[in-house]
Amino acid sequence: MNLYGELEYKREFRRRLLELLVRKYENSASFAKGEVARQKPQISFTSGPFQADYEDEMDFRKKEWIHDVVTELAAQGIVSVKWEKFQEGRKLAKVYLEPERLELAYEQAGITPRDLKMERLSLILGPLADHPWEWVARWAREMIQALEERKTAGLDLEDPEGYERLVMVLKELPKLEDDIPKRVLSQRLFHDTKMFERVVERRLVHLIQSRSGIECDSDAEALESVGISDQPRGVWVAGTLACSVGGEALAVDRFPGGIGLSRETVRRLTVDAIRGERIVLIENLTSWHQWVKARHGENELVVYTGGFPNRSVQLLLFKIASCLYGDARESLEGGAGGDMPVYHWGDLDAGGIHIFEFIRERYFPDLLPLGMDEGSYLRYVDTGLPFSRAYARRLADMLESGKFTRWRGLLELMLEYGKRIEQEGMAIPADGLK
Repeated sequence: MNLYGELEYKREFRRRLLELLVRKYENSASFAKGEVARQKPQISFTSGPFQADYEDEMDFRKKEWIHDVVTELAAQGIVSVKWEKFQEGRKLAKVYLEPERLELAYEQAGITPRDLKMERLSLILGPLADHPWEWVARWAREMIQALEERKTAGLDLEDPEGYERLVMVLKELPKLEDDIPKRVLSQRLFHDTKMFERVVERRLVHLIQSRSGIECDSDAEALESVGISDQPRGVWVAGTLACSVGGEALAVDRFPGGIGLSRETVRRLTVDAIRGERIVLIENLTSWHQWVKARHGENELVVYTGGFPNRSVQLLLFKIASCLYGDARESLEGGAGGDMPVYHWGDLDAGGIHIFEFIRERYFPDLLPLGMDEGSYLRYVDTGLPFSRAYARRLADMLESGKFTRWRGLLELMLEYGKRIEQEGMAIPADGLK
């Protein structure tokens, strides 16, 4: 092997040896506590990653080169060496990292110290600690605390640029008045139409699904829940909604099968009055159509939420709630302020519960479940769909969280029978109305 081969081997061996020693230190309890290592990180040469090269009988020069590198590092005080008994200078037993020379070890290995990576990532996530969406702010604060405690908490320390872009997206989303296509958002923030899909989308979807409390059946639905949608979706409504668009009055009850309102229509729409006895929110479109057909002529407003409400649905619910609970610009007929009952009928599963609670917390504090009780579950359990162990763990977590006390009985039944029930397989629960 020529001289270049020797230099190349020594350079690579030095890098690998120091990297392994440094990683052992970073994975130790001493690093987590910010203390000097009580037990020096070590590498064995009688076993371990370098044994094959060290004992290579076909090329004894590797052993000599390893000795040269280790001796040089020991002379610099970066490592200390233990030789086999009676084999001083001839056979290595172990090499130890000297904590006092840790910075030099990082430098020669070409590695950025993990604590510096953590500090940088903590600074990147810092602006999210006061995010207007509480679940984002809570996640950011938890991650920052973990980083300060020298824990990675599942974060990728090698991708600070990816988190910078994630932060940019999360800061932009609350400012959106309408849904935005992902490539338009990407061009606006990164001047690259595909950067969002390449770098941010996977991480954002995981964050939504794990932290927002929103139950999504697909990545597209998760993105839509925060306002990223390539195809604008409207809202289906039927019944006693009196509204106006551009000063032109519109009475929804004139349309026996209800009407679909586009995103732009909802944006420009003013709710003038709700002339009815109740409001019914329905999660699935098939069930919404069944309800509207079966109860044609009833004195009620019926809104299709589309699973988890998209931005258009959320805006309409906000306008209805503003009317219902006393906005000065609007009025309520047929009910005394918040006395008009608002019901929600959804799937008997984790998603249906999450959707109900989202709508209750955001818009209708006295929201009533409809057809989402234990009796309804037992009535339709034979038509239910089995779920996985992971799904069962999710239900158990909901029980333990303390946030779903009103759903305890239903959650316990789902865990007992191992099934969830989709709304489309149920008859309309009109007998549950007041």
